[in-house]
Amino acid sequence: MKGLVRVGKGFSVSAVKLQAGGHDVSELSDRCLLIAQDAVEALAGMAGASGHAGLASVLTSAAGQGARTFWAMGTAYQHVSTSLVTAAENYSNAERSIAGRAAAIFGERW
Repeated sequence: MKGLVRVGKGFSVSAVKLQAGGHDVSELSDRCLLIAQDAVEALAGMAGASGHAGLASVLTSAAGQGARTFWAMGTAYQHVSTSLVTAAENYSNAERSIAGRAAAIFGERW
């Protein structure tokens, strides 16, 4: 490829892999949410069926705590997923910018 300036191959991070990782984390978050919903529903169901006021109270409390914990985890997963996708975009933009500047140095249009 005579005349082409190739840059970006030395980056230690691949934008494609970051983007894919963001999608993987998002899918993992969705799976965890389904598990969390099942767990909270099971605890709430056991509380309703227990027939014992003290046990029902403890199970209801555990269901509420579980819901809050899984909500916090979901928020963290969302943040990581968004950050990976944003990082991928930043790397791609940097790579294009470097390529454009390198081409200008050698008098080529990119």
